[in-house]
Amino acid sequence: MEVYGRRKRGVAYNHQGQRVGRPHVAAWAETEIVLAADLGDGTDDPRATAPDLLRRALAALPAAARASGRVAMRADAGYFAGQLARAAHDARIAFAIGAKRIAPLWRLLAGLAGDDWHDAIDMDGAQVAVAQYCPDWWPADTRLLIRRVALDPAQVSADPRSRRRRALHPDQRALPFPELAAQPAVYAYSFMLTNLDVSSPGKAAAAEHWYRHRTTVENLFRDSKLGAALRHLPSGYPQVNLAWMWGALLAATMAAWLHQLTATALGEDIVHGHGVRGGKAMIATLRWRLIAVPGRLIRHARHLTLRLPPGHGLLPEVLARLRDLPAPA
Repeated sequence: MEVYGRRKRGVAYNHQGQRVGRPHVAAWAETEIVLAADLGDGTDDPRATAPDLLRRALAALPAAARASGRVAMRADAGYFAGQLARAAHDARIAFAIGAKRIAPLWRLLAGLAGDDWHDAIDMDGAQVAVAQYCPDWWPADTRLLIRRVALDPAQVSADPRSRRRRALHPDQRALPFPELAAQPAVYAYSFMLTNLDVSSPGKAAAAEHWYRHRTTVENLFRDSKLGAALRHLPSGYPQVNLAWMWGALLAATMAAWLHQLTATALGEDIVHGHGVRGGKAMIATLRWRLIAVPGRLIRHARHLTLRLPPGHGLLPEVLARLRDLPAPA
């Protein structure tokens, strides 16, 4: 999050020259509930604190969720470190961590044959392969999952700093654009280290498909920024900014709770408004449909009645579902 003010502490300039703070969030993917979070300065290395963040997130999970044996952790390449993988292994959960495009991984591609690649799930032009690669200090059952996506040369920017061009093989990345366009095939590569079962093509494709959806956490960030004021950090003191971050994340979490408790996630009524995330209304929509609702409180036959304007039927529906919830044990 970009901030302003030269005396603001706990922030730093990033590679784009912006003065920023950076939240690191561990969320429960199925419910979009925040479990743990840290606030960095934008340049600090999150890999050092990622194992502790994972342990705090696991401690915040309900016991029933932990007991299911289906808990798994996925993280992008910014958290590529053996310490995080070992923390997941010690907690007896599966992990999938994006790998940086380093030289040893590029060399592994030469050992893959054409029949080692299999079609990915729900992604046109994408294929998946598995390679034997386990870095030092990683759990012994770690495997490397590779995805390649066929590109039209016109989709590749001439700027060497562009994300898509950096995903090309180094031999193609160094080519001038006319020579790149003459290549028989142009692929963008992504790497992931995991201890999931990838022993068959179907299981490897399923693991890659599941890992690919880690980006759903971006919906939580977007909702926190657009609906809960996480677009900036207002104070010069890191402790105040940390509380501000948690206030925004809690607002997004309470919106997720509302969807979970009322089982209202789809339909024209709930999605009509300022935006949705995964079929769920964002905070701005909930504020408009459930909170900023005009009404009249009238007394009739010794009873108070709240009368809402026409077209606001969602609020009574949600309130009725909340009243029908069983009492907490």
